[in-house]
Amino acid sequence: MHIRNILGPLLAGGLVLAGSGCREGDGPLTPNGGARVLVVSDPAGAPIFVDNQSTGLRTPDTLRGLGGRHDISVRLDTVQATYGFTTRVFLTEADSAIRIEGPLVNRCAEPVCYNAQFRYYAANRVRFASNPVGNLFLRGGTGGDGLIWPSLSNNSYASGSMVGFAGVLGNDTVSIGIYDHSYLAGRPVPTVVQMPDRIELTQTTWVVPPSANLQRATVRGLEIVEHVVATTSMDDVLVIRLTFRNITNQPLYAALDPTVPPAGRTFENAWLGFVFDPDIGTSNDDAMSYELPLDLVYAYDARFDENIFGDGFGRAPGLIGLRMIEKPAGTTTILNGWLTAGVLGAQDWLSGTATERNGWGMLSGMRSFNPDHPDPRIGHVPPPNGDVRISVSAGPVRLAPGDSASVTIALVLAAPVPDTFTSGNILDPGEPTDQTRALRDVAADLFARAAAVTPPTVGGAFRVRN
Repeated sequence: MHIRNILGPLLAGGLVLAGSGCREGDGPLTPNGGARVLVVSDPAGAPIFVDNQSTGLRTPDTLRGLGGRHDISVRLDTVQATYGFTTRVFLTEADSAIRIEGPLVNRCAEPVCYNAQFRYYAANRVRFASNPVGNLFLRGGTGGDGLIWPSLSNNSYASGSMVGFAGVLGNDTVSIGIYDHSYLAGRPVPTVVQMPDRIELTQTTWVVPPSANLQRATVRGLEIVEHVVATTSMDDVLVIRLTFRNITNQPLYAALDPTVPPAGRTFENAWLGFVFDPDIGTSNDDAMSYELPLDLVYAYDARFDENIFGDGFGRAPGLIGLRMIEKPAGTTTILNGWLTAGVLGAQDWLSGTATERNGWGMLSGMRSFNPDHPDPRIGHVPPPNGDVRISVSAGPVRLAPGDSASVTIALVLAAPVPDTFTSGNILDPGEPTDQTRALRDVAADLFARAAAVTPPTVGGAFRVRN
């Protein structure tokens, strides 16, 4: 947090940053004299705690009579989640006065947090989970339940997702990996507009390296606003608009990441999008392919056989895809996907590790896993039948401090076309550009549904072509 001396000298050390919660501290609360501490938060109006004890005050306000070491916390409990920060101070000057200021955030890397802090939404036949740190389609951090289709069933089609971002900072390529939850700092407060024909979810997250990675060359300093729209006018579709803004020059961001220079840093050659972990029932027997004319990447159960599915989908599980429907002017769409079992070198990448550079290669399409498709808009072509990931991205863009750019993506589900497949037999995806391959007949309804979606209007609902 920002700690600023406003009247007298401050002797402080051991600054601790945390998303929520606090630890026991020590040092007396002196009834007479002692330091004064002005506590400010963004947003304001959050309760203030000293050494885990409520003060009865809310930000902005001044603590009086402090001396010694204390953990000063600000916590805002709302929408079944806690946003906050904790700062440890050492106060030895009786007449000193300081200011503590920081952003309220929710950070959590453990599945227990996702189990306790998630919500389901449904406006049409899609039921999906969100989490206050900014994850969509994530429930428990592992294995399904993040997206249910049809919404009244228990048929799980996703294990999680992540905003897709990769760029160049100086001489380093940086990116977000699909399970880099610890890099997300959710901001208050997600809002939901629910009407008879529509649900709109809007939430904001910051990309902030965890404390162990602050000194690394890694992704950082992004504010991402997620806007999800589901409407009954188009069943089986969610529209996701993502707005990326470079906030590396903001003092509030520097409160969480003091390694950035005051002027901020610029992302060159950046790619924006969405990374998705489809688990169509069980996770180890899926496949994926591309439909280039639609800017669509999609996944399906390779055997079209999921005996855990109900409502007639056990022998005909659906297909699920991501389509880029809106992107910055002058950019190119990249479609990509991979298996996670180490097949032909493919793997998930993780921010803050040596694999982070793989994310830039995949989202830009410039260094995809082998075999790499010769069409520059299509990335890796993995074999069928494994644990699949898919991504859609657009770029390149340049994001200087204060700059922003948006992409809009449609998540689409559809049943396989009857009599075009044999349940229990693996269906090879074939060559992605072959317009006669068998998979195109199976996925015809998915293609038609994806082609009908266009970007949201100002009011949030999206248009459908007639």
